[in-house]
Amino acid sequence: RELIGVASAYLPLVDMHTNGFLLLPGMPKESLLKELVEAGLTMITFSIASFDNEVNRHLMLIKKNPADLISRAVDLGLLVRCSLVMNTEGVITVLDALQYIKEAGNRGAHMVVIREVWTPDVYGDFSPDVYGWNLEHKVAIKPIQDAFEEISRDQKNPYGLTELDPLPWGTPVFAVGGVFEDKDHGVNVTFARCDEATGGSVIKSIVHKPNGHGYRNWDHGGQILY
Repeated sequence: RELIGVASAYLPLVDMHTNGFLLLPGMPKESLLKELVEAGLTMITFSIASFDNEVNRHLMLIKKNPADLISRAVDLGLLVRCSLVMNTEGVITVLDALQYIKEAGNRGAHMVVIREVWTPDVYGDFSPDVYGWNLEHKVAIKPIQDAFEEISRDQKNPYGLTELDPLPWGTPVFAVGGVFEDKDHGVNVTFARCDEATGGSVIKSIVHKPNGHGYRNWDHGGQILY
C-alpha cells in the first residue's frame, strides 16, 4: 500500500483529470482512453461525486457514471485516482467518505483525493448561482481529515485505515487496505482544498486555461505562472 505513495511522489506521472463523459461507451471518443495510454498517459483522475448513479447524475450533470471506466483504465495499465468533492447533496460524513473509498477500491482505483467545494475570492467564471450553491452545500474537510487521523491511531480499526508519511507540504497521507474484495489491494487517500494551491512557495497544481496561460487556480486573480 505504501508503494503507490512512493510512485505518486517520485515517478514522472502523466495525469489527466476528467469527468469521463467523452470516454464512456457509446460516445464518439470511446477509444480515446486507449489512444492516450499509447501516447504516454500513465495516470487518470475521475471526478466522481458518488457511486450512486442518480446522485452522481444530479451533481455531475452527466447521464452515465464514470465509475464504470475505472476497471477499464486499470486494465490499460493506468494508475487511477477518484476525486471526491464532499457536499451536502452527496458524500457528507466520515462514514460516507470511508464507504466511497471502499467502493472505489473494489472497482480497482489506487487513490482517492477528498476535496472541498471551491468558494473562490472572486467569481471569475462562476455565476452567482453556482457560487451561492457552493457556499450553501460546502462540507468542511478539515474535521473529516482530523477524524481519519483519529481512526488511524487504532491499529485494529474496522476500516483498514492507516496513516503514512505526509506530503512535503504537510498534508497527511492515508492508506486503506484489507477491506476490499481483493484483500491485497490498497488505496491511498489524501485531502485537498483548492485554496491550498493559490499561494506559497510550493506549487501543488497548475491550471492551463484556454487563453494559453498557466495559473495556480481557476480564479482569474490568481498568479500567472507562464
